[in-house]
Amino acid sequence: MLLILFTDLKTPITYIPIAILFAAALTLLHRLLTTCPSHTSKSPHRSLLVFLLLTYAYITLQFAFFSRPPGSRSTISLIPGATWGTTLQSHAYVIENILMTIPLGILLPSLWPGKSSLRSLAKCLSITLACSVALETAQFLAQRGHCQTDDVLANVAGAFIGWMLFYIGSKIKAAVGRPRSDRKES
Repeated sequence: MLLILFTDLKTPITYIPIAILFAAALTLLHRLLTTCPSHTSKSPHRSLLVFLLLTYAYITLQFAFFSRPPGSRSTISLIPGATWGTTLQSHAYVIENILMTIPLGILLPSLWPGKSSLRSLAKCLSITLACSVALETAQFLAQRGHCQTDDVLANVAGAFIGWMLFYIGSKIKAAVGRPRSDRKES
C-alpha cells in the first residue's frame, strides 16, 4: 500500500518548483497591494501562510484537474463508500484524497489570528466542503476526473485531521508560551 501511495505522490512533487514560483509571485503581489494598515496583514508570518496556501492550491489544482486531459474521465458516483473497492489501488485513492486536504485543514485556521470565527472547525470544514464540491463539479463538467461523493467525504475528513493537528499544535504553543507560574500544576 505504501509503495502505491509513494508512486502516486511522485507526480505532485514534480509540480513543486513551478508552484513555489507561482506562490512567491502572488504573495509578493499580495504584500504590495494590501492596503490594510494593520500589522498582521503585512507580517512575515502571514505572508508565509499565504505563500504556503497558494503553493498548496497550485499543486492540488494541477494534480486533481489540469494534469488530466479534457474528456478523459466521465464517471459519476454518488454512493458513499463505492470508491473504497477491493484493491489496494482503490484504497490508496481514498487515502490520497484524505492526505490531499490535511494541509488545508492546517492552513485555513492558521491564516486568521486570535479568536476569529474563521478558525472554527465548522468554518474550516465548510470551506473545504465548498472547495471539494466545486472541484468535483469542475472535474465532471470538463470530464477531467471521476466525480465521486467519496472524494468529497475524504477531503472533508482530511481537513478535519488537519484542523485537529492545528488545534493541538495551537494548544501546545499556548502552553509552552505561558510563563511557568501560569501553567497548571499536574
